[in-house]
Amino acid sequence: MSTFEQMAYGPMGEAVKAAMPTSEADPIGVWAASLSLYSSAISRHVRMDNRRPVVVWTVLAGRSALGRKGYALNTSTAILSKTKIGGFIHARKRNGIANGPTLVDTLSTLELETVGQDGGIDGRAIVIEEEWAAVLKDQKKCSKFSTMFRLAWDGKPISNRTKKDGLQSVAQPLLGFHAHITPGEWGKYVSSSEALGGSYNRLLPVLVERSKMLPYNNRPQVPDTTALQEAFAWATEEARVMSFTPEAGERYDEIRAEVEAKMAELPELLASYMERAHEQVNRVAAVLATMDMTEDISKAAVEAAWAFVSYSMASVEKLVKDAATDGGSPKPMKTPEELIRDVLKRHGGEAKASDLLRPLWGKMNAAGIKDTVADMDDVEVTEVKTGRRGAPSYVYRLLSNEDQDQGKKKSEPGGKVIELKPKPKPEPVPVSTNPFVSLL
Repeated sequence: MSTFEQMAYGPMGEAVKAAMPTSEADPIGVWAASLSLYSSAISRHVRMDNRRPVVVWTVLAGRSALGRKGYALNTSTAILSKTKIGGFIHARKRNGIANGPTLVDTLSTLELETVGQDGGIDGRAIVIEEEWAAVLKDQKKCSKFSTMFRLAWDGKPISNRTKKDGLQSVAQPLLGFHAHITPGEWGKYVSSSEALGGSYNRLLPVLVERSKMLPYNNRPQVPDTTALQEAFAWATEEARVMSFTPEAGERYDEIRAEVEAKMAELPELLASYMERAHEQVNRVAAVLATMDMTEDISKAAVEAAWAFVSYSMASVEKLVKDAATDGGSPKPMKTPEELIRDVLKRHGGEAKASDLLRPLWGKMNAAGIKDTVADMDDVEVTEVKTGRRGAPSYVYRLLSNEDQDQGKKKSEPGGKVIELKPKPKPEPVPVSTNPFVSLL
């Protein structure tokens, strides 16, 4: 049995299998896209027994053209468009969301537009980023996005306050997500600091490649989706709460143990992508159970979900390891501590907070630097007052071995203070426009 056959399940699995003879896409890519679109479409009515949403966020990682990522999404969309899910995709598809306020505004607006409609408020949205790398570059500029993105997957409230509209809030986000990226872009734009912070373990990336090359006059054939339409109708006719059968629950516990054993063998950065693998199995299995038109998650659904999630784990391991090589030569992944030391050395061993943050932006944020330095014995933090009004600035200094042997410690804010008196004729100093000038 192939890897895809192990994860394909129910009428959606049968529909993907039936579509593959006339599609050049990777069947796992079609399956991943279908899980994202279908789970988002049913998320208004279907919940886990812990009240978490069932949305499954997937990423297709494949080389340009050869990966057939677009083919995979198009094949999936063609299948689902033969059901009422097609209307949902057309009405609720969004892209280019690159900051937290826009994310809140998008979901809040959808809710407001449906107030008073039959069936109640509907805030579902499916974000599809076929050029995810371009959006990732812009997302790094917003300090709020990662937090709101994570909260949306968790189904927890997100909010934002604006001068024009006041407080915008979404109590229970219903956000679907699907994206495409090349392995090279993954290494460039998926930062280790965001991974350690938990942003990427909510995603299920899968490596994809062309399954076959078809003749120029091939015409994709869309299979019969009657059974899938019936499953979707069942899932959305009333509220559904999904839970394991006893047998499925026992298998789920075994999988959790397998995941944690795997994580214990991996470096922290690599393991951070897998921290929610067990919940991902739960979510995928819940989505698959709706295709059986039951709220009871079977062991078979859990096994199929585990096949997909374990393939994603293997994909992540390869993506991260490949990102750590350059031209075939190993390029060690630097820890946050090593990155900070490198910047300080380039500044002669001492740097202002803003000068330290600037080259690390996109890899670490101000809070991340603060937390990392707090545990470093070889970096001293000094609070500096200039005599002017306003908050003091901070200077980070790399301690020599001799300094450390003498027992010098980092000074806490309000501790060691250096009074700087302005010089009679100071030299012009460029003023930093970086808003993150204070790291403590």
